[in-house]
Amino acid sequence: MAESTTEDETAHLFETSKKILKIQEDFGNRTNSELGREMWYSNDFFINSLILNFITDAEDDLVNELKQIFVGILGIPGVDAEALDMDEEFDGYLIKMHFEVDLQMTFISDLVSYHIYGMQIRDERERANLLPKMWEALSDLVDKEALLKKISENKQVDKQVDLESPRLHIATDLFVAGMSFVLGHEIGHHFLKHTESNERNIVSKFIPKNVTSNQLHLDEFAADNFSFDLLIRGMKERNDNTLFAPLIVILMLALYDKTPEEPSQTHPSLRDRYLNLLSRVSEHNEVVALTLQRIFNDVATWINGTLRGYWKTEWWK
Repeated sequence: MAESTTEDETAHLFETSKKILKIQEDFGNRTNSELGREMWYSNDFFINSLILNFITDAEDDLVNELKQIFVGILGIPGVDAEALDMDEEFDGYLIKMHFEVDLQMTFISDLVSYHIYGMQIRDERERANLLPKMWEALSDLVDKEALLKKISENKQVDKQVDLESPRLHIATDLFVAGMSFVLGHEIGHHFLKHTESNERNIVSKFIPKNVTSNQLHLDEFAADNFSFDLLIRGMKERNDNTLFAPLIVILMLALYDKTPEEPSQTHPSLRDRYLNLLSRVSEHNEVVALTLQRIFNDVATWINGTLRGYWKTEWWK
């Protein structure tokens, strides 16, 4: 998710790697003494469970590789996750993730889930009652000061949650699959050898054809495709929310990018990543892809209108 690093950032990344290794050692020692497990893949229990899911569903040739992962969750704001360059002091694969990724994925999942749930409601008045909830989720995504104020005032502590709510089930599906996609993308960078200096998997089946000659852009497409395949492999039965999750990750990232239709030096445009993932969904189920595209269009259009032209273009169309 993060932009590739420059030479000036190498020392900082080395320090980050050492910090994550220290987190791994301290967390493993403390948790094993309490719970008796020998292997931990993250200092966050939820992320650890996602990697365990990957291991359970993986093909045999990936299982041992997946067991070499450690994801360090850092108490740093920002929607940032990054596969760190291979470290000679550590045989496995290090990934850093800022705590806010989890938080923002929750908000975008809530926002989209209200829209999807509203599509199932015939009563227009009841449907209209969902709009303030969508606005609250959008505000949490884009207005950090208001969010911090709400957290400091503990406004969410006593909120009643209906665990049987169909809307909550949709949001949970989107959140779990969305976080899995973010994690799978960074794992893909490692497994496709984008983090190694001496070799790169240039014949990978995950590299799209006839898209770009920019190798760094191809790396991002390949990591997206790798992660999408991990999601599909873990899907025991058809779940449209799981298929939709990678697309709403792109929508979440677009909220922090005023020009999602434009590429950077290291990353393809979010528009192109969205279209690539939409084509992957279409390969899986064309009818579902058309439905999800329509929902995406509706939500993105609502966001842009609500925020009065947040983006310069309707990049999703």
